[in-house]
Amino acid sequence: MSLRKRLATAALVTAGVGAALTVPATITPAPAHAANYYGAIALSPSTGATGRAIDYPDWSSASNAALSWCGYSDCQVVVQMRNACGAIAKSSSYWGYAWGADLYTAESNALYYSGGGYIHDWACTSGHQ
Repeated sequence: MSLRKRLATAALVTAGVGAALTVPATITPAPAHAANYYGAIALSPSTGATGRAIDYPDWSSASNAALSWCGYSDCQVVVQMRNACGAIAKSSSYWGYAWGADLYTAESNALYYSGGGYIHDWACTSGHQ
């Protein structure tokens, strides 16, 4: 075999091996929510105090923690979420609260339910979008 043919063959083999090495491996994405993360927000309407709890294993644990963090006798859980966000809004007349798959949705809905105003508090679990 001539030198020219050997170099051409070596180049083809090298190119083939290089191409084989650069082929990306098949990647399987993780499930959208491999785990459920629960959260809650509690509100004391008389004081405006809030308590937030995120990334708990179940609804009751999240709610109990939010009530504990709120710290007043009139605290009540107003938002519960799973792999989502929650928000509380305040206007001159009303409280509004909501949850959503993302923070924008939660805040927008809370503002809608309060009749405008401002975002008073918010929280997102780890599994939110």
